[in-house]
Amino acid sequence: MTTDICLGCHGSPAEAVAPVRAGYLPDRHHLRLGTPIGEFSASPFPEKSADGKHNCLTCHLLEWVSDASEPNGGVFRYANNRDCMSCHIQKVNQRGELIATVHHLTDWAQNANCHYCHGSLIDDPNGDHRIPDPARYPDDKENHYDISLTTPWPGSGFYESRVQLRRALEASFSYKLDIPHAPTDEQARGKESALAQINYIMDNFDPPIGETGRPMGNCAYCHFSGIDDVGGRVIDVNYATHHGTGVGQPGSGSVHSCDLCHRPHAPPGFTIRGCERCHGMGSLHRIEYDADGDGIVVGGEAPYFGHIGNQKNCDGCHRNSPQETILISDDVPFSGTAIVPDIQKTSDTGMVAGTDSRLFLSGSGFTSKAATLNSAVEESLSTTLRLVNMNGKTVELLPDFLSDTYLEVTLPADLPVGSYRLAVARQGALSDKILVSRPISFLVKPKVAIQSVDCKDGIVTVSGSGFGNYLDSGGSGTAVTSGDGMAVCTVDSWTDDRITAHCSSGVGDSIRVSSVFGATTAGVECKTAASSRGKQGRWWSIWGWWSSWSWSLR
Repeated sequence: MTTDICLGCHGSPAEAVAPVRAGYLPDRHHLRLGTPIGEFSASPFPEKSADGKHNCLTCHLLEWVSDASEPNGGVFRYANNRDCMSCHIQKVNQRGELIATVHHLTDWAQNANCHYCHGSLIDDPNGDHRIPDPARYPDDKENHYDISLTTPWPGSGFYESRVQLRRALEASFSYKLDIPHAPTDEQARGKESALAQINYIMDNFDPPIGETGRPMGNCAYCHFSGIDDVGGRVIDVNYATHHGTGVGQPGSGSVHSCDLCHRPHAPPGFTIRGCERCHGMGSLHRIEYDADGDGIVVGGEAPYFGHIGNQKNCDGCHRNSPQETILISDDVPFSGTAIVPDIQKTSDTGMVAGTDSRLFLSGSGFTSKAATLNSAVEESLSTTLRLVNMNGKTVELLPDFLSDTYLEVTLPADLPVGSYRLAVARQGALSDKILVSRPISFLVKPKVAIQSVDCKDGIVTVSGSGFGNYLDSGGSGTAVTSGDGMAVCTVDSWTDDRITAHCSSGVGDSIRVSSVFGATTAGVECKTAASSRGKQGRWWSIWGWWSSWSWSLR
């Protein structure tokens, strides 16, 4: 990773190669002022905070720079840490190989809260979603089912070895096969049933080759290593994609271990169960992309853009035998779920507090649909725009206009200043579960405003709002200037709503405040002490002349 690579996604939202739409980076960082420094924060100098919250010096270091031209032989200056990697450090192993990304070493990732970044596209590994694994969840018998010919497999490497397949099945059925020497009748029947199921799968397990040229019935049928047939992008092999995140990798600094994904007694290449900790049945069957832009039609989309848009998608995951195919009944709603909302474009990535603002979003899945293969029935269910700030406080806004692919909403003027995760949330069809889109970053910046200016003998006091914090170093971007903006005043004190500064060259007809959130200028009527004394002397001379003249008339 390099700063240039980071900025490829996070620099200019309009030109991002990935749909992060993160907003302007300085704003994102500055709006963390006053928020708690988490255990896994990238803040480089957390020890410089007295209250455990971000301030200027927890990120920006003031360095002493020797300079003989300065009165004290040097000056403190703002250290340039515009290099992303100076704070967002990549973890490498002893061979220098990357083993953790900055994205997966955040507080949210370390607390296994995947939905904070991914929305309802995946499940939290410690959540309560359905994982129908009788070996791991013996008490949840209602949701149990054993490995079968229609059970998808993570990868295709085991297809080449029948011995490996047999071991995989025995590991998956170990909860029935591992019985005592003197079993009960129920245990004996369970083992016999498991062996029969294993033999049936061994006799019929022969995944056909699909039109992509790869064996069907597994995740790797679409999520293969190579060049994506549709988008032309390079895709890593599945295990590299997951191990490269650093989640659970030894030495990565992650609090998680391998068993977050892996069952110790059954390697993950042999079963889908470990994958379902994050990729549950519900979340997998809510993923689809509107390739033609006319709204998602379940069963009617082009293949390989999602999971439930085409019969070929179903077969690609579930068809592990030439004789088996996944039949879809028109009488039963497809999967009993709705599509996860997806935000593809927003009219803006932020607003200024104090004024109502209109926001327009385009995407897919903004309304709920209960769908069958050949039909789609829209339900009038609640859809909201959800904003969650850094402290976890949630604001829900009802849209002014809503369709499946478009949403308009009014953001209120009193929306608190800060950085938000913005998402479309709605109730799923035929379910009480709230489906949430993958969030994007949205910033509410304070309005930088000057309300009044008082000055005396070159000392100017500026009252207003949105001044933020002051970086006491040259070139920091925070300053008070007078006149044409070339005369820099010396700041004596700086708070969010009040600044006192000394303008040695005198105060002109305007004052400009430059803060981390913007700049503003106000006209002033301030005079220097000398000019004030000059006016006073002239006034007294006129008074003296008039007084002498009037007394002479008497």
